[in-house]
Parts: sequence; C-alpha cells; structure tokens
Amino acid sequence: MIHLLREIIGVGFSVFWLFVFVLLALMDEVGFQIGRARSRAATPLDIQTDGVSTLTTGMLGLVAFTLAVTLGIAQDRFEARRNATLDEANKIGTAWRSTGLAGASGKPIAELIEEYARARLAYLVATSPEAAAMTLARTNTLKNTIWQGTLALVPAMEADLASTFVSSLNDMFDASLGQRYSMESGTPTELMLMLLVGAMLAAGALGYQMGLAGRRQLVLTLLLIIMVSGAMVMIVDFNRPRGGLINVDPAPLVWTIEGFASASAH
Repeated sequence: MIHLLREIIGVGFSVFWLFVFVLLALMDEVGFQIGRARSRAATPLDIQTDGVSTLTTGMLGLVAFTLAVTLGIAQDRFEARRNATLDEANKIGTAWRSTGLAGASGKPIAELIEEYARARLAYLVATSPEAAAMTLARTNTLKNTIWQGTLALVPAMEADLASTFVSSLNDMFDASLGQRYSMESGTPTELMLMLLVGAMLAAGALGYQMGLAGRRQLVLTLLLIIMVSGAMVMIVDFNRPRGGLINVDPAPLVWTIEGFASASAH
C-alpha cells in the first residue's frame, strides 16, 4: 500500500487529488447505502441516530486533528529547507570573504567558491532528482578542489589566520550537507497512509449517518471531501521540494552571488 501511494503521488498532484477524492466519495456512498439499508430493515424504535452522530463527529474531529498535525510536520520540513538555504548562503559568503586572509594567493580559492555558490544554487532550484544528482557531483568536485588549494596555502599563513580560513571552509561544506538533508527528508509516507485510511473511515461513517437519517447532504459532503483531499495535496506539495507549487525561495544564494560581483567591482 505504501509503495502504491508513493507511485500515485509521484505521478502528479492532480492525479493524487483525484485518487483521494474518489476514495472518500466512494466510502461515503458505501456508508450511505449501508445506512439506508439498515434504516429500512429496522423498526422506528431501533433507529437511533444520536449515538451515530456523536461517533461520526468524533471521527471527523480526529481526522481534522491528524490532518493538522501532519500538515504541521510538512510545514516544519519546508521551514527547515528555508533556514538551511539562508544558513548555507551566509556561510558561503563568510568563506568567500575569509579568502582575503590569504592575500593575493587566496583569489583562486575565492573564484572557486563563487563557482561553488552557483553549483549550490543549481542544486536548490533543480526540478528533478537527476538534475540534483548532477549538481551534487559538481559540488563534490569543487569541494575537493577548494580543499586541495587551501592545503597548499595554509603553510604560508599565520596560524590564527589559517585556523579562521579553514574553519570557514569547513562550515561551508557542512552547510551543504544540512541543505541536502533538509531537501531529501519529508513527512513519512506511512503517516500519509494512516491519514488517508482515517479519512476514508470517517467518510464512510458520515455516509452511514446520512443513510440512517434518509437524507443526503450532497453539496456539503462534496465540499468536505474537496477540503480534505485538497489539504492532503498541500501536505504532499510541502513534501516535494522539487517540481511542486510550494518551493523554497533561492533569494539568499542569489544575493550572495550578486554580492561577489559587487565586491569584485570595488
């Protein structure tokens, strides 16, 4: 089931929304037919909808709570990606400025860091895992080149300046790992599956209650199903940092790269 859900999510947001909508509508209809059959077979004294209404309300409330918690987790992942982007941009800028501690010899390293920043920007805005993997390979190559160039400079530098220089580079490299982790981690699919199953059961209970009462609230039921399925699509969108509608703003990295050109002009 988890593999199937991942496959459906991977096809696209519209397909996933339609899948959830159809499932919830189907469960509501099944519940309605069972409730109507139950009301026809029972005597008037046997039909008590008060208890059913209370249980249905409780189930819908639990689904709403689970939906809010899951949405909060997905939003936290999104905020982590935003914070990681700002943190990496700051550390790239700091590492670039620290090349000045090596004097004129640090200029080749500064140029490599500028290229590294552009590679990190390309990673952030990549729209597919394949494109992201290519930028990661370029990032790793630049890391090795920068580090080898730094090792050649350190012996000629004063100890405290060399320590500051190397520390800023280490922070920059560490920030790239934090950014990658934030981009590739998300809300567990198992949690999405539990939320979907809970929503299906609640939709069935709602239909059952209406079937017992013998009245179908079609418009309100459809609106409720649309809202729930739409919220689940939003969770999935938060969970997909590449190719979705809700993406991390790369502005901090863009500003850092623009700062390189501005500082060089002076």
